[in-house]
Amino acid sequence: MSKGEIIDFVVLRIENELDKYEKTETIPHTVLEGTYSINEIRDHYYHKLDPRYQKLADTLYDDYRKHIGQNIDSLRKALRREYTSVVNSLATEHDSFRFKEITNLYRPDMNPVRALYYQTRELFRRFNSEDPDHYWLKDLITDREYNNIILDALGRDIARLERVIKRYYMPLVENSSDVPLELFHARQTLKDFRHYYGFFEGALYWQPDE
Repeated sequence: MSKGEIIDFVVLRIENELDKYEKTETIPHTVLEGTYSINEIRDHYYHKLDPRYQKLADTLYDDYRKHIGQNIDSLRKALRREYTSVVNSLATEHDSFRFKEITNLYRPDMNPVRALYYQTRELFRRFNSEDPDHYWLKDLITDREYNNIILDALGRDIARLERVIKRYYMPLVENSSDVPLELFHARQTLKDFRHYYGFFEGALYWQPDE
């Protein structure tokens, strides 16, 4: 390596995993679990690999596609279990986000942070300086400590949903004729939570028009 050349640690990690694959003839857990997707290796890092590792990557790609094709039902079951586990333990479902003044306005099973988002969005659109409930909600959302709690919960849920999608989306979409409902819901929830994160991050500094 020449002086000043930047080390690509992701490429080094992939090459290390390919070395293990060559020795064990077993698909690396980092690939099966989505740490590095097989398409990511092929599309983004393949050209950075030495020729020997490119050959190993080609073999791994074929082996992986064969493995997934033979285990598609098991993959669907694993997705269902993992997604259910994530949904049943969302950080944004914590009781600290439940306020009767808000949750009573929406369906009982709605995620409380989602309800907070809808109500806060409505507050920003129609703020009434004579309504004490509006001042209460404004003070709640613009309290830095509580705002950080909301963002932390959203951040944790976003990270978990991203892992589910990265692990299962491409293998199932490329090897089956339909997308499982769990994946559709995971992608939609991830999109919503990312939007909520940006919204509450900006809401910290919101002030009503004079």
